[in-house]
Amino acid sequence: MISSIAFRRWLLLLALCVTTVVVCVFWFDRPAAEFFSTHFRGTPISNWIMSVLAPLVLIPISALFFLFGAGCRQLSGHPLGKWTQTPLLCSWSTIWAMAAEFIFKDIFGRGSPDSTYFESHLYGFRILHAGPHWSSFPSGTAAIAAALSTTIWLVTPRLRLAVLILTVLICGGVVVTNEHWISDVIAGAFLGASIGWMTVRMLGSQVQSTS
Repeated sequence: MISSIAFRRWLLLLALCVTTVVVCVFWFDRPAAEFFSTHFRGTPISNWIMSVLAPLVLIPISALFFLFGAGCRQLSGHPLGKWTQTPLLCSWSTIWAMAAEFIFKDIFGRGSPDSTYFESHLYGFRILHAGPHWSSFPSGTAAIAAALSTTIWLVTPRLRLAVLILTVLICGGVVVTNEHWISDVIAGAFLGASIGWMTVRMLGSQVQSTS
């Protein structure tokens, strides 16, 4: 019964996410991008935000190597310590989020704000025809950040406020720098949060039993 209620809530949130994304695509994405382009492009704040966001690419790399390391230790016959429970769940959710956003980007083929809209004056989706500068939806940064924060939110409650603030700042950063549209970030955050939630529900007990 609890699982059924959780699934219905997720479906309701999915419908809300889709509605919000559609509204943003038609009415809010372009005005917001134009505002940030006019008022933030090339400013010290914008440059600083981009420099802060750049190292985030190391998160999925770290997650991948952590999983390889944990797998090698298990194959060698050594048990994993209890301290690995949360990092394992975070790593799985991160890699899943990264794989999901790559696949969805290829499916939706959405043009990016800077390259396709401001430079080529094109706006929209090329369904199943993604290519260079046509892979903006959903935001991978938002998906990975939300997957990590949701996983930590569920397994380490004392860090909830910290991960929530970090996720909001990261998602806001890719919007104000025009790396992504608002709707890209909303969709990416929902995707990542769903993955983090599902990861803990599916694998949380297994990680505890093998550590």
